[in-house]
Amino acid sequence: MNKLSAKISPTSGPLPITLHLPTPASEKDPQEQNLIQDESDAERPSKHCCTRWPFRAVRRVTCGLILGACVAVSWAWGTHSAKETLIRHPTPFFIIWFCSIWNILFFPFYYLCHLLTEKQKQLPTTEFRKCSQFLGEELTVRIVLKGAAPFSVLWSLSGYLYLLALCRISKVDVSAVVCCSQAFTFLLSWIGLKDRFMGVRVVAAILSITGIVMLAYGDGFHSDSITGVALGVGSASTSALFKVLFRKRVGNVHPGPASVLLSCAGLCSFVLHSWVCVLLYFTHVEYWPPSQQIPWDKLCVMASLLLVFNVLVNVGGMFTYPSLISLGILLTIPASAAVDTFVTVTLHISDVRAAAASIISAGYLMLQLPENWDESTLRWLSTLWRGNWREDSVVGEESVVEPAGIARAKPKPAVVALS
Repeated sequence: MNKLSAKISPTSGPLPITLHLPTPASEKDPQEQNLIQDESDAERPSKHCCTRWPFRAVRRVTCGLILGACVAVSWAWGTHSAKETLIRHPTPFFIIWFCSIWNILFFPFYYLCHLLTEKQKQLPTTEFRKCSQFLGEELTVRIVLKGAAPFSVLWSLSGYLYLLALCRISKVDVSAVVCCSQAFTFLLSWIGLKDRFMGVRVVAAILSITGIVMLAYGDGFHSDSITGVALGVGSASTSALFKVLFRKRVGNVHPGPASVLLSCAGLCSFVLHSWVCVLLYFTHVEYWPPSQQIPWDKLCVMASLLLVFNVLVNVGGMFTYPSLISLGILLTIPASAAVDTFVTVTLHISDVRAAAASIISAGYLMLQLPENWDESTLRWLSTLWRGNWREDSVVGEESVVEPAGIARAKPKPAVVALS
């Protein structure tokens, strides 16, 4: 009679039937468990890498939200101060000349940010020469004035048209029209700098122009809104030409060269544009009697707020993502409406103007899309789809899922021979 027994050593008889039984975890070799744990740890990314980069990203996003809010508030409150200054002292060129002089402080602000962010700190003269290489190797007063004079003229002209528009239309409409400067920058860059053609940005430019037309004819054909919107479009176009000319002269916009250029533009305004103020005063184009007191307090508040706005726009990229600063520029529209409501308490926006502001905002957001946004979106969708498909297939095959995402190694079978 055959007897069932477990074979310890092989015999010359037929091969036994083997049953593959999983080994319990308690009976595994400790060295094998350590090896499996090391392999699973090697497959996972480092904890330091996972904790360091998200912290930096969260810090930059938080800083960007704060700076974006400061951009919106400074522009809205500066526009309100400009409106009050124009009511008390209707001299737009003198006002913009006074505000342009404050641009000399751009480079000191940039150097202060350089001391806060950079590990290798340099002297002010060394950093100035490093950031002003686009002006030439030898820096003289003549070279600085010659290189920055066109930018100073464009800056003053844009501000002058902005103040003229503010005399005829509301602060919310001026802020909406100024946001269209991004669309004009794209069109001028496409024509003059041969930038890449993007259909979505062309659609955004069309939306911006549509919103401008709706703002112009929101109160009818016989109103000051047409003239005010036209002046606002001139200010936005001049600002766009300033940006395109800067890119053509310097290249990509960086905080250092931008701060040097704007400081030199403020110096040019002080040296070259003073005679224009004198000429306008003696020709009674912008005249005020000697007995009339100039509102220096309103002028200083307006100049300081506009300086803060421009510093955050041009230098804020050192602390956060530029897209968040661009979002702050868009928020100037509701911020202006909020300041107007808080001050006048009788703000009334028609449905046509609200629709125009919404269309301009949609176009502005479309202009912020990167160049390869379509390819990145398709790649992300394909990755997401493949990831879901693989996860479903793995779940269908595996019946046991370990907690906390730790993969269990394939158990080593125990061999039992039956004869």
